[in-house]
Amino acid sequence: MPCNSSLLLKTLAYHLFNKIEVAHDTNLVLFKMETNLKTFEDFKQNKVQTLTLEQLQRTHEENDVYGKPLKGIHHYQLLNELQTLCANHNYKTEIYDLFAAQNNDKAAPGVVLLPQVEAVKGANAIEAHILRRIFANIRLTDFDDKDNTTCLAVAFHQKGIEIGFGNNVKVCHNQTMLGKSQYIRTYGNRDNEDKKIDIPKVLATVDSWLDDAEIRIKAERKTMKKLRETIVDAQTCFIIIGMLTAMRVKADSKNPALRENITYPLSNTQINSFTESLLLKYKENERVTAWDIYDTATNLYKPTSMEIPNIMQQNVAMANFLVDHFAIN
Repeated sequence: MPCNSSLLLKTLAYHLFNKIEVAHDTNLVLFKMETNLKTFEDFKQNKVQTLTLEQLQRTHEENDVYGKPLKGIHHYQLLNELQTLCANHNYKTEIYDLFAAQNNDKAAPGVVLLPQVEAVKGANAIEAHILRRIFANIRLTDFDDKDNTTCLAVAFHQKGIEIGFGNNVKVCHNQTMLGKSQYIRTYGNRDNEDKKIDIPKVLATVDSWLDDAEIRIKAERKTMKKLRETIVDAQTCFIIIGMLTAMRVKADSKNPALRENITYPLSNTQINSFTESLLLKYKENERVTAWDIYDTATNLYKPTSMEIPNIMQQNVAMANFLVDHFAIN
């Protein structure tokens, strides 16, 4: 399965640089990161960095004026709560991916470095960082097959919290979001900013996914199989590219006659990369499948290449678009 290897190469380089132990199993390489590192790299130079849960727990907590977590729960607490839910269902878990990211929001940047804490703990000390943008995959190993594992995808950022559940392709860590009901977030959307969900409701929803997790994962794998079996000719592929472009234009248009309050699957920049990758697949294989189209998109849905708040909602939008367009279910 063709996947973008840049993320894996960056992760491998990070682990090798920090003398991190590499452990092998029969399916993939797992990285065991040291947890005694005292500093992060400069987020001005390296805007997206990998870290461990232990390091995340050591970062500076951000609270409101009443001393409560600004988002209702701290990021590390959320990850711990989700792992506890999995343990309550007797599922084995591990932190599969964990990233922190800086962004260009001057009012509420993704990473804040506190000089007063640096003065005590040292330059770039982990404890001196407020991390507002986190993306994680919590892996459940119970339903693994040769190609896929299962993940709870978690995005914690300035807008709020998002959680998705589904298969994750082992070779490239591409998260699938083909289960329409397996995505939830604490904040509203463009057409309903007031639609907010509290943390207990979010956790209760995740718990309901875990109640019948095996059924959900197997159903999603059937959808993946159908996508792989759906051959897409060149003309249909170009029509899809045009439709995705039109969706993006409508969502961003300032013309009220055109504008629609929708989440587009691909941004303008992503459409360029997406189209180039599909053209190369046609050149190499003389055909593509509906799965190739989705897989090409999910290669782009990574914290190293896009804004964290857009990763899951664009993934869901693309999955829904393809499933509906090809009448898969």
